[in-house]
Order: sequence, then C-alpha cells, then structure tokens
Amino acid sequence: MISEAMDVESIVNQYLPKIKYYAYKMSFNLPPELSQDDLVSAGIIGLLESMGRYDYRREASLKTFSDCRIKGAIIDEIRSMQWASRDMKKNLNTVKETYKNLEDKLSRAPMDKEVAEELGISAGRLQRVLLSANMSHLRSLQDVITGKDGETRELVDCISSDKAGPSELFEHKEAIEKLSGAIEKLPERERLAVTLYYYEELTLKEIGNIVGLTESRICQLLNDALQKLKEHMN
Repeated sequence: MISEAMDVESIVNQYLPKIKYYAYKMSFNLPPELSQDDLVSAGIIGLLESMGRYDYRREASLKTFSDCRIKGAIIDEIRSMQWASRDMKKNLNTVKETYKNLEDKLSRAPMDKEVAEELGISAGRLQRVLLSANMSHLRSLQDVITGKDGETRELVDCISSDKAGPSELFEHKEAIEKLSGAIEKLPERERLAVTLYYYEELTLKEIGNIVGLTESRICQLLNDALQKLKEHMN
C-alpha cells in the first residue's frame, strides 16, 4: 500500500486534470440529477480508493492502477444514478399524492421534511426524486403553443421575448400579452418563481435562498406553473 506519509493532496491535484477529462468524456446524456461535478467527485473517490489498495509489489504502476479505478468509479456513479432515475419515475406519483394529501390535511403546503417522514424516506432522497422529475421538464421547455394565426411558437421564447428584435416582438405581441395575463393569474409563489427564473435569470439555488425553499420545491413550482401556462396558451 502507499505510505501514509505520502502527500495525498498533491497526488489528487496531480490527477485532477485527468479526472476532469474523464468526467467530461463521460458526461454526455447524464440523468438530470447528475452533473459533471458529481462525476469528478466520484473520480476523486476512485483515486483515493486506488491509493489505499495499491501495492507496488503486486500491482502495475500507480498510474495504470488508478486510471482503471477512476474510470470504474465514474461509470459506477453513472449507472447507479440511472437505476435511481428509474426508481424515481416509479415513485414520483406516490410523492405527488403524498404532497396533495398532506396539503389537504394541514391546510397549507407541506414542508419537504414532513413529506419525507410520511413516505418513510430521507429528505435528501425526496429532493433527488423531485429534482429528477422536475428538471427533466425544465430541460425540455420547447413546449409549443399555437396562436390564432395557426403559427406555432415556443413558450419559453414568449417568456424571454424581451431579448428579441422589433419584428419578432411585433409578431409575438398577442402571445406575449396573453402569456403576461396568464402569469398574473398564477399563485403568488409560482408567479414569483417564473419571474425570477425566466425574467431575472436566477438559478434555482438563488431563488430558493430568496423565498426560503429548497431547489427541488422551486423546481416543482416552476413545473406546475409551466403546465398551467401551457394549458392557458393553448
């Protein structure tokens, strides 16, 4: 095994560019709840594990040994999250039903920890379920609406049309006015989430800090709001 006196931090720093490269190469088509940074973290863990197991008397060079473990750790992380995603899809309806039942029972929106307790799972597990489900919707916002003129437009384009040119603004004027009216009719939290996310372009984390909710709850609010807006626009 590697000597305990060896500078672990310097070895991690030495291998970090390679770990980031492997993470980048394997980061395409990731599940929504898994980021490239997550793969880097998995790769670092793989490196540390290889350092703990490496025996220079029996193994090949540390470089060869650690390369295999780094790649393996990243692949394991991707596979585990892909399986988790399948489970999350099965559990999402149960989560939504629990939210609704608790809301009826408490006469208010339940807190994530209350829902988690009701489901018998950890708050972290609940947030992963919500993020997985709702981020998939937010990442596919090419929701098409049809105007009275028969032309199709993308809902997200109407929301962010303040960045469009004069001709596009004129063309979408009717849709924009209709959308603005629909946004005004949203519940306060959903209206605020849409405004901060699409107009102010804040991140889910930033919005969560402002309104005092988790990223998963903000994600859920946005998803609910977009469904209502899409129905209204069509």
